[in-house]
Amino acid sequence: MKSCIDPGHGMSNRKLGIYDPGATHFENGFEYQEASIALRYGLALKDVLRAQQLDVFMTRDDETDHTPVGRRASMAKAAGCDVLISLHLNDFDDDTANGLEVLYGNPGSKALAQKLQDALVDVTKIRNRKIKMRTDLAVLKFEGTAVLVELGFIANDQDREKLLNAQIRDAVVHTIAKIVNPEFWFNHG
Repeated sequence: MKSCIDPGHGMSNRKLGIYDPGATHFENGFEYQEASIALRYGLALKDVLRAQQLDVFMTRDDETDHTPVGRRASMAKAAGCDVLISLHLNDFDDDTANGLEVLYGNPGSKALAQKLQDALVDVTKIRNRKIKMRTDLAVLKFEGTAVLVELGFIANDQDREKLLNAQIRDAVVHTIAKIVNPEFWFNHG
């Protein structure tokens, strides 16, 4: 089984040659960018999956990879991926908005979305916003199992502090890796 890891946003996401930071939040003179945080999670997940001898395709490995959002699902398909995991952070005008949610685009992805939602809420202790079906998102149009993980809200102090914590990141990526590992599905499917 081959997994596609899609760290959300980045170079040429919306417009060719323009860097898309995704959601941003300014705090104490520092700018937090969804694209950078998602990339850190994606690279860490890649390392864990590869350590488990699993095949991985990354839609982007750094801040300069040109990855239009409308091409990510087709890139994963062309790479022979069976599952696509897109990593994001949520945002809202009200900084008290918080929580983790997993989105999926087709009924065949619902079981993975639910397993990830339950396990990630358990390891992060971030509020459970439940899974949601979203057929309008480009990456979820992948022909196969696809989920988009909204790890938490970038503007919410508690969510952001947790997501910037290296121990939480390690727990999150190990949890995702365990769940997408075919051996887990064989034993828990």
